[in-house]
Amino acid sequence: MIPRARVVHFLEYAGLKTALALFAVLGLDRASAFGGAVARFLGPKLGVSKRARSNIMLAMPDLSETEIERIVTDMWENLGRTIAEYAHLAVFSRPEERHRIEVVNAGALRAMAAQGYGGVFVSGHFANWELLPIVMRREGLEGGEVYRHANNPFVNEWMVSLRENVTGGAMQIQKGNAGARLMVRLMRNDKFVAMLIDQKMNEGVEAHLFGMRAMTTAAPAGLAIRYNVPVIPAAIERVNGAHFRITVHDPITARGDTAPYEDVLRMTQDLNDFLEARIRERPHEWLWLHNRWPADGARES
Repeated sequence: MIPRARVVHFLEYAGLKTALALFAVLGLDRASAFGGAVARFLGPKLGVSKRARSNIMLAMPDLSETEIERIVTDMWENLGRTIAEYAHLAVFSRPEERHRIEVVNAGALRAMAAQGYGGVFVSGHFANWELLPIVMRREGLEGGEVYRHANNPFVNEWMVSLRENVTGGAMQIQKGNAGARLMVRLMRNDKFVAMLIDQKMNEGVEAHLFGMRAMTTAAPAGLAIRYNVPVIPAAIERVNGAHFRITVHDPITARGDTAPYEDVLRMTQDLNDFLEARIRERPHEWLWLHNRWPADGARES
């Protein structure tokens, strides 16, 4: 007898593929707009939106209820667009569609690639975060990307295959011990690793985000210190429908005169400060649905 969980997972996967087939027929721009409109209407009514509202109130308590609701609604529109764009993710990697992704300070990325030392390319769940490894490949940064294994195994297998195809075979690195070994291999071979660093990581280190304690991955700082490579933060913005701007910021590097653990804490906090600044600039394009802070939302004095 087939386990019930497997049946549920297959039905979820079938529903996703059906929706993506519809989006594929519509074409990229219309699919993005349609997905955004549907999510904008339905998303704020879903129970999970309570977490988004709570997170926004914790992070930015000075906002009014009207402003919070506007952020939640716009967040859902961006998420709906992002989901619809999965049906056309390969479009963004085509040379004739380069105009869809403007890369600010791309020369810095190409210079790093030319030096042959590798590095860690980081961002958060902004706009369409799937574009980060596509840009990495486009600008000549060879390596892999870190991903979280989806709860649904059918969806996970599809996502890994899709990402491999659109990035030209970039190594897919699952979070965990096995993934850590793959990152080490890439660093030793002077390659680049792309990762999103804004989710709660219980096995990480305690830093602060919006003045609250936030367990944060120490992987970027740890790799930078151990292999003397830069951590390159990037901001992802949706500028007009299915068009984006990715801004490459100044690298964060290790200090040779600081104890490694202290340097990990410093660099991790610097990265959280980067994330917070970007979120404040465009709060509607960040995914507020994560369980990011402790239940009490306590702020440090």
